Amino acid sequence: MKKRHALGLLFTVAILFFGCQKEYFTETGMAQDHFFLKSGNQHMPITVSGNVDSKKFLVLIHGGPGGNGLDYQDKYAQDLAEKEMAVVYWDQRFAGNTQGNGGSSDINEFRSDIKKLLILLKAKYGADKNFYLCGHSWGGFLSPYFLADADNQNMVKGWIQIGGAHNYHLNDSLTREMLIFYGNLELAAGRNTADWTEIVDWCKQNGFEGRENAGKLNGFAHRAESLIPQVTQLESSDSKTSHSPAMFSHWANGLASNIRQIDLPAYTNRNSDQLHKIKIPTLLLWGKYDFVCPSALAQDIETHSGSADINKIIYANSGHSPMVNEPQKFWADLIAWVKIH
Repeated sequence: MKKRHALGLLFTVAILFFGCQKEYFTETGMAQDHFFLKSGNQHMPITVSGNVDSKKFLVLIHGGPGGNGLDYQDKYAQDLAEKEMAVVYWDQRFAGNTQGNGGSSDINEFRSDIKKLLILLKAKYGADKNFYLCGHSWGGFLSPYFLADADNQNMVKGWIQIGGAHNYHLNDSLTREMLIFYGNLELAAGRNTADWTEIVDWCKQNGFEGRENAGKLNGFAHRAESLIPQVTQLESSDSKTSHSPAMFSHWANGLASNIRQIDLPAYTNRNSDQLHKIKIPTLLLWGKYDFVCPSALAQDIETHSGSADINKIIYANSGHSPMVNEPQKFWADLIAWVKIH
């Protein structure tokens, strides 16, 4: 009895000792830190990887809804970006490997989560660090939605938008127009006629408004990108991510995002009329053949933004993800911009 009691006491002390140890965060050199942001019932994983000494942190706001932050950590991100800066790979609520028993999926919670993420990063890595908010696709809606609210933009040094969907209504109208335009060009050239006939006919017979039409257009947009000969298609091994999500969590969160219709408010919150509030330096990176979020969206940001420092780069051989289609040029451009901002 005493022996069991002694073992139990030892176990309890061990739990307290190890459980109360301060979490380790890299202060100098190359980071490879893994931790969580807890917000409500959601426990959202964060990986910080790369050069902490640069004092520059690229905070990735991934696509989706229901995507995965570590999808962006391929060999190019590791070999190019992480040598020059620290890169923050974060899974949003109801996305990637995020864990938790339910919780709110309200769009305002996503905005609140980004703020909490930046506060956490500053607390752990130091107030002298510079943060750059980088949104892709759905993350390109969340980024300006966050930046235009209150004084949130003061938390970051710059905004990078990669094929972002800041205005769903405009986005879907542009996707439909682009599918018809390039579809007709490809049909005239006699390439992939069966595919393009289906796409063009549907677009001509249907509108773009409404979530059902938007979903159909999104599917055609991804398909169209694979049909354009100018888009560089790398071997899958060339852009393979270094980590894979826990498959059940990824599947369950993707399903939850769809069932909850997380992006439904994006159809009425168009962001364009709020862009004038964003004054920070802005970098727009777009693929010429991005059917999912057409490059005319970048022009809309230029037109409505309140920033006096906007740079735009269009990648001639890219679709929705220039970091995959033209990774060397993409990362060189992004790194060069971050270095001078």
